Order: sequence, then structure tokens, then C-alpha cells
Amino acid sequence: MQPPYNYPHQQPPGHRGSGLALALIAIGLILMIIAVVLAYLEYVNAAPLVRYLGSNTSINGVLNLIGYVTYKSVFIVIIAWVGSMIMARGVQTYAGQGH
Repeated sequence: MQPPYNYPHQQPPGHRGSGLALALIAIGLILMIIAVVLAYLEYVNAAPLVRYLGSNTSINGVLNLIGYVTYKSVFIVIIAWVGSMIMARGVQTYAGQGH
């Protein structure tokens, strides 16, 4: 014989984990918004790029610029990627519950 669903602190199968799914969606969305804000701030504050090139465009200045842009881009892309994975897992969990 199955015990009732409120024993001990159980929920019906349709509502199990919906809070976790919504929390995952919220965390993923927040991480993606942070990535967009960081990308916008890098776009607005493009003045440091002149520091890498200087007055003469030598190969060293260009390589420093490429390294700087790559470092910043990879950081922002990783944040957005992790946010999208977390959000996708939350949507998958929420949809798997029949909502």
C-alpha cells in the first residue's frame, strides 16, 4: 500500500521539482543578462584599445590587441554559455513535469 503524498514531506508527482526548475530558469536568465551587460560595457569602454595600438601600428601592438579582445570575448562567451545551459536544463525540467 502506497503512503499518502504528504508523508513525509512528499508532493504529488506533477509538482515535484517545479521550484527547482523555475530557480534554474531564473539563474540562467540572470547569467545571460550579466553577459549582455558585460558585453555592452566592453563596447562602450573601447578607449583602452588605443593603448594597445598606440600611435604606430606595430605587429606587437596588433598582437596585444588580439589577445586583449580574445580574453574579454572568451570570458563573456563562457558566462553566456553556462547561463544558456542552466536555463535549458530548467526549461527541460519544467516541461518534463507536464507544464
